[in-house]
Amino acid sequence: MDGWNPLDLTPILEVDKDLCELAKLRTVEKLVDDLSVALSQHFPRMWSCLSSPALDSKSAHPKLEISQDRKQVCWRRQPVSEALSPQLYDFQYSVLAQESFTTGRHYWEVIVQEKPYWLVGVTTGPVDKGDAPSQSSSSLGVNNTSWCIYHGDGQYLACHDTQEKQLPVGKRVRKLGILANLQKRELSFYDADAMTLLHSFCVQCTEPLFPMLNPCIDVNGLNTQPLTMFWIKDPWDCHVNAEGAKE
Repeated sequence: MDGWNPLDLTPILEVDKDLCELAKLRTVEKLVDDLSVALSQHFPRMWSCLSSPALDSKSAHPKLEISQDRKQVCWRRQPVSEALSPQLYDFQYSVLAQESFTTGRHYWEVIVQEKPYWLVGVTTGPVDKGDAPSQSSSSLGVNNTSWCIYHGDGQYLACHDTQEKQLPVGKRVRKLGILANLQKRELSFYDADAMTLLHSFCVQCTEPLFPMLNPCIDVNGLNTQPLTMFWIKDPWDCHVNAEGAKE
């Protein structure tokens, strides 16, 4: 256009880039600080007590397969000899962690992804091998010494002592967080990705508590997906795939 002078951008182009970058950095730092405060107010600082318990293959039902790194359990694809039998305390398709908790705060996460059926929680663990199996020890997840979340066909149930409570979960849980606050005698389950509380139990128990995974029975290959203990990759460790398993 005749007589039109383009806007002079020289002053903008000559702004000190170092000052711009410093201002951006301060803005980002403030946002991070604000986010940290918000999370500390609305979501427990669980990562400070994050662990990744190893699974105890000796406690697993023979029809379950435990990965070599002891972080993953799934339904065994190969047939099992009838000569093999589960230990007296393990009549469900469950596996316990090697370590147990008696004091302190402990947090761990279990990757469930799209698995249609699973049961995850804690239990007071096995009875002595010399003891006869009892109703309480053979019903992990539905007795008075187990606290679990069950997922089946899109529904979520909080299970304890033969009682079940349906949970109003709107979005599918792909990673389950478990926080055991033994000082307060609380056991809480979270959607670990959305950072939302699913359910809390009051745990009136002084015995050691073992993390427990139950991938549930597989029928026609529809429930073969594993349950995986989540852990943060060590920079010197081997590669970890999207489901949390080492390669």
